[in-house]
Amino acid sequence: MAESKRDKKKKIINKVYEDFTKFKQCLLVKLENVSSNQIQQARVQLRKEKKGVMVVGKNTVIKKAISFRQTAPTDKDEDYEFRKTHYTEVNNIDKVAAMLKGKVGLIFSDAPVYELKPIIEANKKPAAAKVGMVAPIDVTIPPGPTGLDPSQISFFHALNMSTKIQKGQIEIAKEFRVCTKGKKVANSEAVLLQKLNIKPFAYGMEIVSVFDDGTVLTPEIFNMDPNAITDKFRNVAKNMAALSLALGQPNALSVPHMIVNSFKNIASIALESNLTFKQLTNLQSGASSKPSGGAAPAEKKEAKKEAVKEEPKVEEAQMDMGGMFGDDF
Repeated sequence: MAESKRDKKKKIINKVYEDFTKFKQCLLVKLENVSSNQIQQARVQLRKEKKGVMVVGKNTVIKKAISFRQTAPTDKDEDYEFRKTHYTEVNNIDKVAAMLKGKVGLIFSDAPVYELKPIIEANKKPAAAKVGMVAPIDVTIPPGPTGLDPSQISFFHALNMSTKIQKGQIEIAKEFRVCTKGKKVANSEAVLLQKLNIKPFAYGMEIVSVFDDGTVLTPEIFNMDPNAITDKFRNVAKNMAALSLALGQPNALSVPHMIVNSFKNIASIALESNLTFKQLTNLQSGASSKPSGGAAPAEKKEAKKEAVKEEPKVEEAQMDMGGMFGDDF
């Protein structure tokens, strides 16, 4: 027996209701010009790699499910038993409802976005230009033979294209821009691309935004590479440590270097004054246990003094302020 529309809506509502409890992260993906086959392939891949689940339905149905999640269930509600067992408070869930515009889908997952992105956006299919659609990219036809017979030369002239007849076929003499990014495809442009058997566009799912535990992340944030983020933090920490050392300001970044520098100064004074203390004795014992390489005792003692008196080579102490206030942050 075929599933009724009411049952399908109820199934989607319950699925969305339940997934907001199972997962802390929800990805909003754009489905414009995406085929049902592409959606199904993405679903299978997500399930196969255990990365998450995908829910596609009318925006009104998804919004209804979200509205149920905004308030705790009561015994007067429909499906109270189901909602009671799957309800948890989700902060700012209304932000997801506000983003449901156009043809979109939801992917629930706890995996990092950089792991999901290849699965979601990799499956792109070439598509022909259709009249009235907005061109996602500029489309340019290079000079060269078209394979069309001279009887169709008037069509090219109507588009103000520079052409010539070469070896019994029409040849484009100069590069010609057919479509401009952000503008609608006109009828003549669509016909031209069809005549030349060109499918200029490629469509697939695209991550629009990420709802992560109550916070909405934009592409500028979730598209960042984890290594790039780590490098930025490392550079900021390095520059903050350098600044703090130069100012003599103790903090979590500068104190370890201050302690090391202070110990080296104390050790230098102790060696010059023929004094000793436990930490210096342990340091000397550790150094003497290593292979000497044939150096004389006096030379080793002198080298040890020079090594202790030598200023610490702390990379962070360099006053490189560019990274702190420039592109590194």
